Amino acid sequence: MRGTSSTSLREVTQRSHELLRGDDVSLPQVAEELFAIADAIDSSNQLVRMLSDGGRPASVKQDVVTSLFADRVGPVASELAREVVGRRWSEQEDVLDALEQLGVEALLAQAAHEGVLEQVEEELFQISRVIDESGPLSGALDGAREDPEARTGVIDRLLGARALPLTVALARRAVGRRTDVKPARRLLGFAEFASARRRRLLAIVRTARELSDEQQSRLASILTRAYGREVQINLELDPEVVGGLRVQVGDDLYDATVLARLAQARTRLVA
Repeated sequence: MRGTSSTSLREVTQRSHELLRGDDVSLPQVAEELFAIADAIDSSNQLVRMLSDGGRPASVKQDVVTSLFADRVGPVASELAREVVGRRWSEQEDVLDALEQLGVEALLAQAAHEGVLEQVEEELFQISRVIDESGPLSGALDGAREDPEARTGVIDRLLGARALPLTVALARRAVGRRTDVKPARRLLGFAEFASARRRRLLAIVRTARELSDEQQSRLASILTRAYGREVQINLELDPEVVGGLRVQVGDDLYDATVLARLAQARTRLVA
């Protein structure tokens, strides 16, 4: 998110930190309720337009949310939904994204509380890779784009009891939402949220050969100095990466492969 939406997301995230601190708050329950609110709003184009309309008074939009959901969800989820619709957003979809991100953050907070946040991050990353590298699996998820239950069923069959329950909950949400973003990319995005929560950036490193522990440590040190905070390295073997590395950190792409250098040389020769 950018501009106004970025500011609004930062504000509602801070508010969520305050509301989720209570010992009597069930973080998984709050997450599921926020996801349910987002899906209910998403099911009505009229409701999405109305609740994201910056020209409407915040109190009017908050009253709508209260009337629709106060009796269906707990007080924390209800209050967070009111916080979201009461702010200004650059795009209609940003309201839905904000509700979902608050739900994801609640599940990640539970993972941190249980001491399994790093494992959840790694499992989400691995599931993203499995889907991305499997044509049949990607096809099954893409073919069921309008059937969230079918897509979450695919995830249930894929994971079974092989992943943590919190990972499964996040994976089900990643594939279950109706969106044009590919399931593998959404899973990767959730892994990046987990990495950010651990105050570490996630760097996806594609290389034709395995890197030694020393090489990984050196690369992590370079990226840490560049970004000013710790960077988590996740390796992907890619035989098409010839003689170098392709490193992606968020939206930043560093292509140091032989092919990239050859392409740059050709560009200079043509110029």
